[in-house]
Amino acid sequence: MISVEEAKKLISEHISSLKPVIKPLQQAAEHVLANDIFAAFDIPAFAQSSMDGYAIIFGEQTTNLNLIGEMAAGTANKLTLTKGQAIRIFTGAPLPDGADTVVMQEKTSRENNTISFQDEQLVLGSNVRPIGSEISTGELAMKKGDWLSPASLAFLAGIGIHEVEVYPMPRVAIILTGNELQQPGLALNFGQVYESNSYSLVAALNKEGIREIEVLTAEDTLETLTDVLKGALAKNDLVLLTGGVSVGDYDFVLEAAANCGVKQIFHKVKQKPGKPLFFGKKDDQVIFGLPGNCRCKSYATWRSGVIPFEFFCAGKLPHSIG
Repeated sequence: MISVEEAKKLISEHISSLKPVIKPLQQAAEHVLANDIFAAFDIPAFAQSSMDGYAIIFGEQTTNLNLIGEMAAGTANKLTLTKGQAIRIFTGAPLPDGADTVVMQEKTSRENNTISFQDEQLVLGSNVRPIGSEISTGELAMKKGDWLSPASLAFLAGIGIHEVEVYPMPRVAIILTGNELQQPGLALNFGQVYESNSYSLVAALNKEGIREIEVLTAEDTLETLTDVLKGALAKNDLVLLTGGVSVGDYDFVLEAAANCGVKQIFHKVKQKPGKPLFFGKKDDQVIFGLPGNCRCKSYATWRSGVIPFEFFCAGKLPHSIG
């Protein structure tokens, strides 16, 4: 029997990242970047107003200025500002040539086409986003191993990125063992208990962004469990078995795993609940045998960090499952 720390170390040593794939940005949420991303150009690419107001030449705010036009976000027309002039400008619009400062509209007064100002806090460059102030050409935007949050996706889209190289989420099979299990919502017969482990496991996997999950059941026979496990290994990266992992007469996980060519890395950890935990590998596939009879208690322990599962995604998922 090994310690929890030894178990964690062995798991870390035997789990590797899946091969990176290219995904459209819209499908990359909750994934982990597989390479660095650099800005291809300055953002913003032009001096930009951060307020609705009036573009001016700094130093002229003490005089009344003539309004000569306006510039809205997305405008393709360039205007030029000279002394004694102001241009109405809106948030996100490019600064007209010659302007260097924007006075927010709440601190101005307008009479016909004449503008006066009441902003004692105004400084050169007020309310202007300089070229490259968000990110400059060649600057590191996000690094390999970063998790793609909703804000990350918006940032990448804002610098023109439409697809990213990421580590894919693993395909997961959950195999439920135990002839005593009954599905919630159905009547319990004598000797039965409600199956609950798959609900906690699926929810925990979903929380990490893992969606490709199949839940399978296996009767408590070696032949049946071997067949179900063999089928699960044929199309999944990770297999979680619940129950049947101890040494009772109806516990067949270890033997079924061996029949399927799974190499045992460890079995039994110095922890309560969850002592009979099994961990094995077949090629690049990972198999965990979780004790099933602890139910909610074992899940609470699993979530608290006793044994972490780092699901192939470069070990960088935002929440550690376990």
